[in-house]
Parts: sequence; structure tokens; C-alpha cells
Amino acid sequence: MAWDAIARQYDVDADSTKLTRPKDQKGGYQLGTIEFAAKKGKSIDLDKIHQSITATRLSGGTSMGMDYLEITARGEVIKRDKELVLKVSGTGQELLLSEEPTAKEGLQRLREAVARGEKVSTVTGRVPGWSGRFPEVLRAWAKASDTQKRKLGVIDFEVEKK
Repeated sequence: MAWDAIARQYDVDADSTKLTRPKDQKGGYQLGTIEFAAKKGKSIDLDKIHQSITATRLSGGTSMGMDYLEITARGEVIKRDKELVLKVSGTGQELLLSEEPTAKEGLQRLREAVARGEKVSTVTGRVPGWSGRFPEVLRAWAKASDTQKRKLGVIDFEVEKK
């Protein structure tokens, strides 16, 4: 269901969308990983993914959930006050870069790279709040204020090659 909702996004390359499930699962809920990419020259808006999934039965009484939403975003990392912000290319989206509990060194390494003047081209991280049963995840994302910056917990990043 979530896979179908994501595949319908107009900025998602439908050919890139795949659902992978471990082969040794028995009974209960089926685990899996959904992977997808933006169409060439496009960017995927997290709010539009939220809207697509909300439009499915996953927003109601389901026990289906997710462990995390991990993204790789292309853009420019800027320092604003004491914080690092990723201005996502091709969109008005800005993501406040934060520490990811599963990769505590990620943000620190990024801070050091920016301090050295390196130009960061992509950031990979997990979006806080996208964990748990779908109804709760979707409600929590919708409650976030328009003035509140969306966050991305940094796992890794790439710098432009000179």
C-alpha cells in the first residue's frame, strides 16, 4: 500500500520503485524495504509523500508501520547561526541537519567538512518522526507547524570532487 502511494508520486521515477522482502520470513507481518528515486531533474517533497500515504487506508486503522525514512538529498549545506541547514536543490525545502542517534559521528564529521570549506553535494539521513505505526506517523507529521523546520538526522554525506 505505501509502495503504491509512493509510486504514484509525479516526481518519483516509477521504474526506480521497488519493494524488497527478506526471503526467510515466516508468519506475522511481512518486513520489507521500499526504495525509490526522483525523476531526473526533479526532487521529491516529503510533504507530498505524506499526502499520498495519507490518501490510502494506511491513515486509518492499520497495524502496518515503518522503522525509519532514510533519504539522500542533493543540495547546498549552509551555516545559519549555529545550525547547519540543507537547502534541497530544485525545491523550496530546507532541512535542519541534526544528530542521528544511530550514527552520532555523522553530524560532527559534516560540521568539520563545512568548517574546512568543503562543498557538500548530498546528505543522507533519517527523517525524525517517521517511525511507528502509519496512523501515528502521519498524524505527527501533519501536526508539525509550517514555521517548524523539517529535520534530517545526518548519517553520511558526500563532498564535491575538485
